[in-house]
Amino acid sequence: MPAMLPCWRLCKHGPRDPAKHTARQTMDVQQPTSPSESGLGAPEKSSGRKLRSGLALSALITVLLLAGGSLAYYAWLGLNERLVQATTERQSLADDIATIDESTEFLGFKEELQQHITALEQQVTGLSKQVKQQANQQENTRSFVQQSLASVNRSQLEWGLNETLYILHLASHRLLIERDIPGTIVALGIASTRLHELNDPRLLPVRESISRQIQKLKTVPDPDWVGISLQLNNLLGRIRQDSVNAKPMPNQRPEPRQPDPQESKSNLWQELTGQVRDVIDDSITITRKTSPSNLSAKHRGGTQTHEFLQARLLSAKYALASRDSQGYHHELESALTWLETSAPLNNMSELANELGTLNSVNLEPELPDISEPSTLLAELLENIESR
Repeated sequence: MPAMLPCWRLCKHGPRDPAKHTARQTMDVQQPTSPSESGLGAPEKSSGRKLRSGLALSALITVLLLAGGSLAYYAWLGLNERLVQATTERQSLADDIATIDESTEFLGFKEELQQHITALEQQVTGLSKQVKQQANQQENTRSFVQQSLASVNRSQLEWGLNETLYILHLASHRLLIERDIPGTIVALGIASTRLHELNDPRLLPVRESISRQIQKLKTVPDPDWVGISLQLNNLLGRIRQDSVNAKPMPNQRPEPRQPDPQESKSNLWQELTGQVRDVIDDSITITRKTSPSNLSAKHRGGTQTHEFLQARLLSAKYALASRDSQGYHHELESALTWLETSAPLNNMSELANELGTLNSVNLEPELPDISEPSTLLAELLENIESR
């Protein structure tokens, strides 16, 4: 502030009055001079005036510089004062915030607000998942609509090819799952006829492949299921007849005689032994997964053999009707093993030969691969639909 006083004083007094200055100059000019002064003193006065004006200008610039420096210093002091004040206010505000954070009410409000924010985040997450699910559903719907449109816009050739491809898949199913060789041949024939109706030269390789598959299937030995079942029925009838013939007739029984006391005791003992043997025989159950009983031949009557053979043949017939090749052969092998270990009875050798012939029949021959036509047709259909 003191540094600004000279400038203020200068501004206060101001420059000299121009009129007075002009009058003074006029007076200086109009003063009578001697000839010597008017001729030789004029340059000296002019140089003095220039010197005074230069000094005044330098002084003015110096004063202005001092004034600018004073103003800058004053502004710097003001900025420092404001900075200190702002620092103080910030510290005070930080103290107030710290005090508010430590208050119980604010902590409760803060916790409630945090819970609300967490709930909102969970809702946003759930909504985001729902949006993603909706997007996936829309994508699936769009894909399904495109497929539906593509199916509707198919040409007659594409519809016929898809129908034929479905028939070929059914033929493969009949062969591999149900081992139905005649049904498979019929399905392949229907597919070939449908391709012939489409009348497209590009389908000739597929028809040739179908013809080759039919020839393969015709060379596969197809078991005569009905004939085997009839043979089993004939064997069951013979075994039942043999069982009836093996039973003693009432008129063939010997006449009873008077029992002897010693013989009565012996017969009682034999009867008790026979009952024990019958109990043991009845407790033995021969199942599908068990081996035949190892009882001696003399303890095996003809009736028991006939009943066992009837049970095995009935099980084999059921397995044959169920297309169970493993069960069929297992039952026949059990019957053959029983016959081999039993005492030779009437007509048992012939029965064993017939059972061996039935057991040698292969119910599950090796099946050929008929997937070539469906593969060729699928490739052709894909090429047509991609155009």
